[in-house]
Amino acid sequence: MRQLTLEQLSEQLQDYVRSAQEEQILITQNGKPIALLLGLTNFDPEQWNLQLSAEFWQMIGDRRQRATIPLAEVEAML
Repeated sequence: MRQLTLEQLSEQLQDYVRSAQEEQILITQNGKPIALLLGLTNFDPEQWNLQLSAEFWQMIGDRRQRATIPLAEVEAML
């Protein structure tokens, strides 16, 4: 992952946006990470929304706490 300062980003934004299609770019300010620039080529917006959804991850966590159904039982239902 490439890293650059906020000042560098503002000087050459168009070039960095193009580069972000190939690799993620970490933006820093005063040596601390403040943003991540990543390209969206071949990216599914629905996946992005789910990855950022606290409600979705809460639902996943809750579901993982429940008992599972054995594969043989699922196959029998089909």
